[in-house]
Amino acid sequence: MMSQELRTRFDDHLSRKFFHMTSGTLVAYLFLYVFERQQSVIVITTAGVVLMFFDIIRVRSKAVNALVMKFMGSLMRKNEETEPSAQVYYLLGLMWAILFLPKVIAVQAILTLAWMDPVAGAWGVRFGKTRWNSVFAFFLPKERQIPLSLGAKTFEGSAAGFFAALAAGVVAWTGRWAAYSMPDGSLRWPKPDEIILMSVVGGLIAVIAEAWPSQWDDNAKIPFWTGLVIWVLAQLVNIPLTYT
Repeated sequence: MMSQELRTRFDDHLSRKFFHMTSGTLVAYLFLYVFERQQSVIVITTAGVVLMFFDIIRVRSKAVNALVMKFMGSLMRKNEETEPSAQVYYLLGLMWAILFLPKVIAVQAILTLAWMDPVAGAWGVRFGKTRWNSVFAFFLPKERQIPLSLGAKTFEGSAAGFFAALAAGVVAWTGRWAAYSMPDGSLRWPKPDEIILMSVVGGLIAVIAEAWPSQWDDNAKIPFWTGLVIWVLAQLVNIPLTYT
């Protein structure tokens, strides 16, 4: 049975991560089936500007901050009482994907952001036993010299996060939006080996991006590096991409 401390941490992860996962999945759905690219850009940019402006007011105003924490406290971390909300970085990650990435890669980045971190966090809290530092210590005894925050995470959580990101890649690269319209009017669908390559590399990059120490929040790092690396990789292996 879970200890009270573990149950509290797990429940905290569930409420915040469930919101994280469902909101990101909803954004991907709206981007694919409801809004055109131009409409999506307007909506996500407007939402981002409004949230950033409101968050500045929240951090500077004790009254507003207290009101927000009263109603939204279960979805926020303790440090967010005095710092910008993770939701600001989350929207920045979504903005990057929708504004700049080809459609299939934007979908992969959005779903990776939505699924990877919640799954890795919740699974790591509930089932994580093998910390990466103990793995690294077998090869590198001086653990403190490991330049990765991954050392404090668990192998089980990282593995779960990888498979969630892998699933995001498979969904992105097998959807109808992944088909490229050829000059003769036919559709060029991604080949099985291309789907596997893009999904596996995307999963690995997402895990590394989350683990690597940076001033960036995970919600910004994960979609940025996943989207950028997959975009470059698609160019290298000559996969045609559609922006709209």
